[in-house]
Parts: sequence; C-alpha cells; structure tokens
Amino acid sequence: MRPLLYLALAGTVLTHPSIAEVDAPHISITQVNATTRWIEDKPQIQIFDVVLNNTGEQTWLTDSDNLGKKLRPGDSVIVQVGVQNKQGVEPGSKGPATAVAKWGKGDSASRDITATYGMPTYNATPESVNEHESPDWFRDAKYGIFIHWGLYSIPAYGGVGKNENYAEWYWSSQMSRDDPTKTYQYHLENYGPEFLYDDFMANFTAENFRPKEWVDLVADAGARYIVPTAKHHDGYALFDMPETISKRNSVKQLPHRDFLKELFDAAKKYQPHLRRGTYFSMPEWFNPAYSNYTWLNAFGIGPPKNPYTNQTVPYTGFVEVDDFIPDIQYPQMNILAYEYDTDIMWCDITTPTSRLSPKFASEWINKEYANNRQVTINSRCGTIVGDFDTSAEYADDIPLSTRHFEATRGLDPHSFAYNAATPDSAYLNASGIVTTLIDTVAKNGNLLLDIGPKGDGSIPEIMQKHLREAGEWIKAHEESIFSTKYWPSHGPGKGDFRYTTTGDAFYIHLLRRPDGNKGTVVPDPVPYMDGDRVTVVGGSMHGAVLDAMIGDDDKLVLNVSEAVTAADRFAWTFKIGY
Repeated sequence: MRPLLYLALAGTVLTHPSIAEVDAPHISITQVNATTRWIEDKPQIQIFDVVLNNTGEQTWLTDSDNLGKKLRPGDSVIVQVGVQNKQGVEPGSKGPATAVAKWGKGDSASRDITATYGMPTYNATPESVNEHESPDWFRDAKYGIFIHWGLYSIPAYGGVGKNENYAEWYWSSQMSRDDPTKTYQYHLENYGPEFLYDDFMANFTAENFRPKEWVDLVADAGARYIVPTAKHHDGYALFDMPETISKRNSVKQLPHRDFLKELFDAAKKYQPHLRRGTYFSMPEWFNPAYSNYTWLNAFGIGPPKNPYTNQTVPYTGFVEVDDFIPDIQYPQMNILAYEYDTDIMWCDITTPTSRLSPKFASEWINKEYANNRQVTINSRCGTIVGDFDTSAEYADDIPLSTRHFEATRGLDPHSFAYNAATPDSAYLNASGIVTTLIDTVAKNGNLLLDIGPKGDGSIPEIMQKHLREAGEWIKAHEESIFSTKYWPSHGPGKGDFRYTTTGDAFYIHLLRRPDGNKGTVVPDPVPYMDGDRVTVVGGSMHGAVLDAMIGDDDKLVLNVSEAVTAADRFAWTFKIGY
C-alpha cells in the first residue's frame, strides 16, 4: 500500500499531496502551521507546514517519494503541502482545518487547527503585519553579503583589538567629549578641531567604485543576495530622493551620484540571480527634526556640535520638516521599496517611535503580493516583530532557533565598516567563512557576512581573497547548503559535526580535518541504515562512496581515507541519499 499524507481543510482544495511508504502505522502529526508563504510564482497556492513524527519503536519510514525523508523511530520531519482556496472563500479568513495522514490499510492520524485560508490582506497594525513570514526564497538563499560604505569609510577608524568600535559609528564615537574615546583623539590628531564630520563629503569621491566588480565579487563568494547600506545613522544616504524630504545624500551633495542605483543596475545586468536588499537606519543621530524623540541619550539627540568647541554646527542637507517620522523616515522607506525594488527591507535601531512601520509594511507587502512578488522585512523596523530575527550580531555561539533568523558579522573581527587599523591577519579567513556559514544554516539561519569597502570604493584585497576562496568551497558544496533545512529531530549536531537536510538527502558536515588513521564516528543518531550509500560532497573526490557501518554503540562510523581528506579543505561533507 502507498499511504497518502494530505490536508483536509475546511474551505480549501488540496493541490500538492505528499506520500510516503511505511510498513507499519507509526505516524503522528505533532504540529500544523497555515503559513503566510506561497509557492514561488503561484500566489494562489498557500504553504502549510506539517510536522510528522515517527512514533514507532523499531520501524523506520524509508520511502523518499515526496515526503523526502528517512525517519528513524522518534524522528520528526517538516513537510510542506500546497493548498488552494475554493472559489468563494475569502482570502485571509479563518476557520477550522484538519490535517490527516493516512497509511497502510486504513490507519490514520489527524490534527485539528484553526487556519488562515489563503493570503491575508494586511492592515496597518502590528498584530496584522506580525503574521507575515519570510518567504521560502529567502530561507533557501542562506548566504548574503552585507556592505557598509559611506562617509565613515573616509576616516576608516574604530580603534584596534577588543576595544575597537564599529568604524561606521565614527561620528558618534567622536562626539563623546565628556569621556573622550580613541576616535575623539584620533580625529583631533589627524584632522584637527575645526574639521567637521560633514567635511568628509568633500573627500567621498568614490573614484574607484566599480559596481560590476562589487556584484561579481558577491557572485564569486557564492552568496545569493546583497544588502548595501542605503543610509546609516549619520543620515547620509546613498540614494536619491525629493528635496522636500532631505538633501543629505550622495546625489544632492558630493559626489552627486546615486550609488544604490548604480549597484542595483549592475546586479540586474551582470548577476541577475542576486536578490537585492537595503540597509536603512530608522533614526539619524543628529538630525534636528529627530530631537523631539527619545532614543539612546548617549548619542546626544539634537543638532550636531563640534565636540572640541561644543558649538552647534550645520547638519548638511537638512530640510525643515514638521515631523521626522512621517516626513523623512516613512517616505525614504517607500522610495527604497518602490523606486529601488528592494527585496529585503533591512532596518536598524528599532525604536518605539518608529510608529509608521506597520503602515509601511502592510502597504508594501500587499502591493507586492498583487505583483506576485514575495518580499521580506527584518526584526528591527520599529513596532513590528519582522519576518526574521537579527539578534545574532557578532554572536560567538548561536543556538538552534525554530524561528527563522539571520546572523550578521563582518570579515573584520570588530567592525562592519572598513577600519584601516585592522591588520590583514585579523580578518575572518575562508575557513572561518565556510564553518560559520555551515554552523548558521544547521541552526535554521542565514548568514549575512559584511565587507567594508574603502572610502574610494575599492574593496580591500584581503577581503576579496578570503571571499573568493570560501566561494570555491561553497559552490562545490552548494547542494548541502542552499535550499536545505535544519534537522528538527536532534538539532544542529554535537561537537564539530553539523547537519542539513533536503527532500532527498541528509548531509553530515565535519568542521575539522578527519583523522585518516581511524574511523570517523558520527556522534548523533543520523538516518543511516545498513546498506545505505554514503558519498563525498565537493572536492576532487566528489561522488566517491565511503565505507560506512553502524558501530557497537549504534553510531555511524565513516572510513574517511587520507585521499578523501586531502581532496578537500575547510570542512568535509558527506551525503546519505534517501
């Protein structure tokens, strides 16, 4: 008998049933989620996530047909099922639904839920927008390149070592006159007390900015999306806007270029597979229109001052407005969303005062749904939770999360923007990039890895070298990284082992060099049965079959020869096919 796993949903018609071969009735449905995601290019097909558990004590689930997993007793799997509303059912309406798994000779399991039927129309409230989820294309992309570049790239200083500041926070650090920072002293010694932060605009000539080289590097790195800094906390934007909003940008001021447009145009022309996001600072440190709002007092809310004379100085490009949020913040977000076609709105410094974020998000998501386009927004955009969490910033030990997240860090050990004081030896190398990516993906996250171009627009050679070396490994092992899922049964893996899964395979990643003198013991109960093929992924011995066996303690033992070990570097990946 071929069992049928299906969703019997009130008011819906099943479109994508999933089936799996079982030899005994050992299935339970532990969770059903009617998501707000849809199948790419088919907005009428809603995705339901169904969690199945093999509750048997000895019997495995072994067939890969659509279920796409091999389940040991006690293991779980997340199955996606596509569902289309019946004609006449109001999209976004809620009602009862039942998920049913049938197998064998009439055996079945079911779970009742309250479901949202189809895609809702979002309204401008946090409660409504908070139902939105990151789309599958973003979850599958796994790896993006963050780019911090702006006026702060001219002085390019944040200190050295563990006491280093983010170099992109140069202006804020310089303003700490009551407790002078290294940046305060650095600026005084190198530029003098009369040289203001905004004077860096005259030096921001970008003579070596080559947008094609930027996007080609991102592609060479193996990344699937880019997130350049459209506007940082200093308020200097790299995109155009009407003068009624602000003239503090690279188009109205020097060097009179729309860098975001140039970069996105290059991506569309030369690397069209890259999704495009925009980093956007919700506040501006010293914008006079922002002084009515409480943020972090340490950053001196209000008009800027010369930290060495304490005199108020101009905020270059400032235009008088009634209210910062509706007159500057909100229209700038709309410009990025609609005029620059961003796929990812990546906000920073969320504050309760960002009260229009539900309005922005609801309008943007609704409009793009009508255009059959799935967009996403992060967790730092004000009074909404966002589609994915971004709290793992320069985190040393990231835990597994059932909520999709994105980890961020720079190649620089302590800064996102370029810091000229950082020695080449301190940058994250190719091995570190690869192992960080694997670790993050195995824990249900994306990695957004940052580079900091120099003030002239050139990308330091050491960054290019490490990105391209890592990219060679990533591309050779892409089947085990992209469009994979984390392992819900036993987590990311113990010690130096990490695991990822797809519809037809289970991947074992070893984050250290195998010991060729003895068998490699996999510490977790991976879905291997006697007789399964275990093959090498990537390297010059890609596809080679490994000797494998179950040891006395019921753990998988892999015979990784010295030849296999020598055929790869950074991390070693092995595949159990279903």
